[in-house]
Amino acid sequence: MKVIALGMGMQSTALYLMSSMRQFERADVAIFSDPMSEHPETYKLVGWLLKWEKECADAIPIHIVKKDLMYDVINPMRVTPSGFNNYTSIPAYTKDKYGHKGMIQRHCTTKYKIEPLEKKVRELMGLKPRQRWKPCEMWLGITIDEAHRMKDNPNYNRTNRYPFIEMMMSRSDCMNYMKDNRFPIPVKSACVFCPYHSDKFWLELKKENGTAWKKSVEMDYKLRKRANVKLDSDVYLHPSCKPLDQVDLKENQLDMFGNECEGYCGL
Repeated sequence: MKVIALGMGMQSTALYLMSSMRQFERADVAIFSDPMSEHPETYKLVGWLLKWEKECADAIPIHIVKKDLMYDVINPMRVTPSGFNNYTSIPAYTKDKYGHKGMIQRHCTTKYKIEPLEKKVRELMGLKPRQRWKPCEMWLGITIDEAHRMKDNPNYNRTNRYPFIEMMMSRSDCMNYMKDNRFPIPVKSACVFCPYHSDKFWLELKKENGTAWKKSVEMDYKLRKRANVKLDSDVYLHPSCKPLDQVDLKENQLDMFGNECEGYCGL
C-alpha cells in the first residue's frame, strides 16, 4: 500500500494533487491526521480538497482521522472507557521560581499525527490486533530544501518515501505548481497553539483576533490550570514565559518549527 501522509500544508497538498493527476506515480490512499486545532485556513483547504476529490474521477481517496489534542492536553489523566488517558504534552516553555527556563517533552506529533495515521492504515489493510503489517510506503512531502528532515522508518514492513526528493523539487516549486494550476495556496500546517510559532505568526493571529487567536490564548491559560499535573514550573506557549496575550510581539523570534517536526506536521 502506498499512503500519502496528507498534512494539508503546501507540499503534501501538492503531492496529493500531482499523484491524483498522474504527474507522479499514483498513491493508493491519502490520510489526514486532524488534531482538531489547525488554522481556520487549513480547514477551508480541507473542504476544497474534499470537493475536488468528489469531482475528479481519478482522485486518490482521502481519509480523515480526528483526535482532539487541545482537549487531551488540558484534561490529563481523565478516565476514559478504556481506562485512564495517558498524559499528553506539547513542547511548551517553562520557567521555575529561580528564573530557569526550559521546555516540556512533547507527545503531540507521535500521538496525534503518526499513530492515528498508522491505525487507519492498519484498518484499511484489514489487519487484526497484533497482526503484522503488510508492506507499506509512507509518502512524505519533504522537499530538497529541507532534506535534513528525512528519516528512515524503523518499523517492520514500513518504508518512508520522499517523492519530491526523487523529483528534485523545492517548496518554491510546489508553490509554483499550485499557482500554475490555480489551486488554493495552503498556509503552513500546524496547530494554532504550537509553541514553535514565530512572533510574526502570533502577531498576525492577534491582529485577526478570530477564533484561532482566542483558542491559543485559552490554551496558554489552561496549561497553567491543568488538574492532576504537578510541575515545579509554570508553562507557557511563548518563549518569553509570559501569558500569550501579554507578550510584546516584535517579530524577532526565529521560526523553529521546521527543525522540530518529524515529517508529518508543517507539510
